[in-house]
Amino acid sequence: MIEELLRSLAPQVLGILARRCGDFGAAEDAVQEALLAAYLNWGEIPDNPRGWLLQTAGREPP
Repeated sequence: MIEELLRSLAPQVLGILARRCGDFGAAEDAVQEALLAAYLNWGEIPDNPRGWLLQTAGREPP
């Protein structure tokens, strides 16, 4: 179930981030990291999974 949800949200999140930052490669890397974090950390699906992915992927690296 989570896998299907993440698979359906990934293109949406990637499109939004790519438009925001103008760098498709960087957006793709950030989305992959956010998807992995979601898969490993979600005990249950959050109320706004797309928002969670966008927030997580949109964070600047330390």
